[in-house]
Amino acid sequence: MSDMSPELIGIISVGASLAVLIMGLFAWLRQDMNKLDKRITEQGQKHSKELAEQGQKHSDEITEVKVEVAALKATVETYFRVRVDPPQTAAVAEPPEDYGAD
Repeated sequence: MSDMSPELIGIISVGASLAVLIMGLFAWLRQDMNKLDKRITEQGQKHSKELAEQGQKHSDEITEVKVEVAALKATVETYFRVRVDPPQTAAVAEPPEDYGAD
C-alpha cells in the first residue's frame, strides 16, 4: 500500500469525489423530477375537474334549451290547431273582432 504514488492517490480521490458528486446530482435530479411529476399530475387533475364542470354546465344549458324549444313547439302547434285550423263544430263560431271593418 505504501507503494502507491501521490499522483495515483490524487486520481483515485478525484474519481471518488466525482462519483459522489454525480450520485448527488442524480439524486437531486430525481427529486426535482418527482416534484415536477407531482405538480403536473395536480394541474392535470385540476384542469380535468374544471373541464368536467364546464361540460356539466353546457349539458344543463342544452337541456334548458331543449325544454324551451319543446314548449315553443307545443305553443305553435296549439296556435295552428286552434287559430288557423279550428275544429269544425256544429255551433256557429263568433266572427273575428275585425270582421266587416272595411
